[in-house]
Amino acid sequence: MAEFKGKLIEAYFSNNAKDTICAIFNTDTPDGPRATDFYINVDPNEYYYQELLKEMTIEEIEAHTQKRLETYTENLKKLVKRWADGDIKEWDPKHIDKVCNERINNFFFKFDKDDKMMQEMMFRMKLRIFELDEVKDAKNKDAEKSDIRKAEDPLDVMLSYATVVNKLKKRKKN
Repeated sequence: MAEFKGKLIEAYFSNNAKDTICAIFNTDTPDGPRATDFYINVDPNEYYYQELLKEMTIEEIEAHTQKRLETYTENLKKLVKRWADGDIKEWDPKHIDKVCNERINNFFFKFDKDDKMMQEMMFRMKLRIFELDEVKDAKNKDAEKSDIRKAEDPLDVMLSYATVVNKLKKRKKN
């Protein structure tokens, strides 16, 4: 349940019909305060609408809506100008290649076990490996599969995966 009293950051109309308001307010989490969006129907009989109006007037909500629209429009104009001037390097294939290579190299060779994003990437990589038919169909390979689960860095994950795959397939001799 949303509780706005003393926690409201901003509220604005979220559509052109102005029948829905997005209220952004602080919620307490174990990691500290966190901004949360909560959508409210504009209905004088709705409890959350009434509670919101105790914290902010319709005029203030309208002003926030206008300010957001102006900011969005200005940012869009800047982006279009940058694109027209050819100044957006993020869309250049060479730049994309460089960024991808850098991320891959960092992930495999500079893995930081304390980095939440890298942990999440490795977790997803393990999930994808376990979704592969050659791993699913592996018989009597519980120990090897367990090594994939227990691996603490991406290279160990790949080494464990390679062990499972190599034991399932015959190596080609040249």
